[in-house]
Amino acid sequence: MGELVHVSRIKVYKEPGRGKVKQAYLEGFSQPIRMGVHGGIKKFYGAETKEELPATLDYVVAAVGSCLTGTLAGALEARSISSEPEKLFAEVEGTLENIEGKPLITRIHVKYHLKVPKGKKAEAQRALDHHEKNCAVSQSIRRGFTIDWEGEIEEE
Repeated sequence: MGELVHVSRIKVYKEPGRGKVKQAYLEGFSQPIRMGVHGGIKKFYGAETKEELPATLDYVVAAVGSCLTGTLAGALEARSISSEPEKLFAEVEGTLENIEGKPLITRIHVKYHLKVPKGKKAEAQRALDHHEKNCAVSQSIRRGFTIDWEGEIEEE
């Protein structure tokens, strides 16, 4: 077991009368992250929603893409290569498939678009070749982690 770095604390509520819409409140932040369903996920569940929102699975895909892009940006900057938006951005695709009756992420593909100064291509390639091993989200998912739960039921 490693040394404790941080504990993320989040409270999640289903919005009343809003179908699959949830609000996640991250400790220390006043604004919730709203999640729901849309597109193929909405169709998969046969959900009727008045408002389409990013699904929880979208946030997982975005977290991987964001962490990988940030990690690559850091590696580029360490080599004096700019990572400003006009120099680096990523297109991230998460593939969801019906596995045992659940829409599961089976692949996340990240395509980077880089513009580097002349003479820096080899350094940028080295950053690309090694950045993923330093991405905390990607490595967490690849290694797997424990998920446990408990329930407290109170009668009214």
